[in-house]
Amino acid sequence: MNVERGPGLRPPARLIDIARHAGVSTKTVSRVLNEEAYVAPAMRERVMAAVTALAYVGDAAATGLRTRRSGFIGLIIPDVRNGFFALLTRAIEERLSDASPTLLLGDSDEEADQEERYLRIFRQQRVDGLIVLPSGAPSLPDAVSEIPTVIVDRTVPSVRRAADHVLAGNRRAAERLVEHLVKHHALRQVALVAGNTSVSNVRDRQAGYRRVVNAAGLPAFITAGHATPDDAAAGSMELFRTMTPPFGVFATNNRMFWGAMAAIARLGLHVPRDVLVTTIDSIGEASVTGLKPTQGVIPVQTVAAKAMRLLSERTQDPTLPPRDENVDLDIEFGTTCGCIPMTAPLMLGPIGAGSPEPESAPEGTGERVWPHVPDAL
Repeated sequence: MNVERGPGLRPPARLIDIARHAGVSTKTVSRVLNEEAYVAPAMRERVMAAVTALAYVGDAAATGLRTRRSGFIGLIIPDVRNGFFALLTRAIEERLSDASPTLLLGDSDEEADQEERYLRIFRQQRVDGLIVLPSGAPSLPDAVSEIPTVIVDRTVPSVRRAADHVLAGNRRAAERLVEHLVKHHALRQVALVAGNTSVSNVRDRQAGYRRVVNAAGLPAFITAGHATPDDAAAGSMELFRTMTPPFGVFATNNRMFWGAMAAIARLGLHVPRDVLVTTIDSIGEASVTGLKPTQGVIPVQTVAAKAMRLLSERTQDPTLPPRDENVDLDIEFGTTCGCIPMTAPLMLGPIGAGSPEPESAPEGTGERVWPHVPDAL
């Protein structure tokens, strides 16, 4: 049955509108919508036909007052443009069934004030849970004390010992990537191109870099504190001019990677002949061009699964002590360090039929390294 509508917006249908349309009492409508027993099938069909005709969707606020649950989970990420954060959002949403809460997304843009605004909104909405990749909002400890919360990817001192965490092994991944440049490729100069070192995971990656170059007795070449690829490109150009090819680069994330790559191009250098580049965070769609970075990749599905499990357990038992879950990064070797030649056409897609088998990893790590392939392939 279609309902004629006049111009402009119409108010949403209410229980009383459903009752009038079906010719029953509001109590009967309520019993049907709440799926109570002892409602005749014919009466249930009558009410549901009215619900369909009037496009009734209910009142979440009223339901929340009755159930003490909002039906929402709040997720705050630092930058939706970053491929890793977008993949994490997707992985979390995939773990919400039709019967699960709805995901509300906030993008803090790496700003504590913006994160504060989203926290205030989510607290006002009485979300059932929070997943936060924090930037340091002042009210985060208050949110953690009120709402089941999981801190993911990085942390801040105000909640380090007060909330559940899922953190990646950033320091060890950085060490392995820099060791690969120093030991496997015998480079004596390796630069660090870093983002905001006040962010815990960037600090961990910088610490891994410093440990390796110090242990090898090498000088540190560092440009840090960059917020955008353009910033990173400017800092990298200044730094790279002081270095002698061939040299290595470790970028702390994909935005720093693209900044370093831009600087390399502007200086007329070539990857991997003059500069060997490694990074952490998947660089995403660039793989279709044949560029496959040597990188540490955070297993997004594992992070999402651990975060959702901790959130569920915290919801069921708020008295649990704070827990930490750690996730190892996967190390992938590719074209930007020369372990796969840029000229190999097989790099335009996934490894498939006719592709070479992987050799043993460098330094006995047990990783897979793709061998050099003749240019004629």
